[in-house]
Amino acid sequence: MRKMSLIVAMDADGGIGKNGTLPWSIKKDMQYFVKTTKKVENPEKRNAVLMGRKCWESIPESRRPLAGRLNIVLSRQLAEQKSNDLIITNSFESALKMLSEPPFVDSIETIWNIGGAEIYQLAINEKLVDEIHITKIYKSFDADVHLKMPETFKIDENPSENLEFFEENGLKFSFHVLKVAEN
Repeated sequence: MRKMSLIVAMDADGGIGKNGTLPWSIKKDMQYFVKTTKKVENPEKRNAVLMGRKCWESIPESRRPLAGRLNIVLSRQLAEQKSNDLIITNSFESALKMLSEPPFVDSIETIWNIGGAEIYQLAINEKLVDEIHITKIYKSFDADVHLKMPETFKIDENPSENLEFFEENGLKFSFHVLKVAEN
């Protein structure tokens, strides 16, 4: 099976959602999300964003599907669908099988798992994640969805470099990339 990258924003307690949406509004984080999930090395290819139904429904209808990426939605409730920019399928396994075969194996550069928690956990449990991009928000929110980071990942940063912090809407945050720790 193909490996994937996760991208997530989380609060100080690992909170990632509240009532089907993000508990915060950080424009710079949304810009980072778009830039990161669209970036390709090969201009002939594009990336895929893999998400659960609740994550899909949290995106404003006017912004669905997310532009410039193949959107794959996992749902046991929505009808299966397949178009150039959107695939709705009923299982994680069928989505991965599809992405591992032509035409997608040749046309998709990176698979970005964008959540929610259940979809993140499926990929982590199956050991299909090679890196995790995290926006750390240095505040606790009243989140009702949390994600525990796997211990097999470590921050891929040079400790001698200064970590850059940002602030927006009174929230302090930073961007990190975690990679699978070498044994």
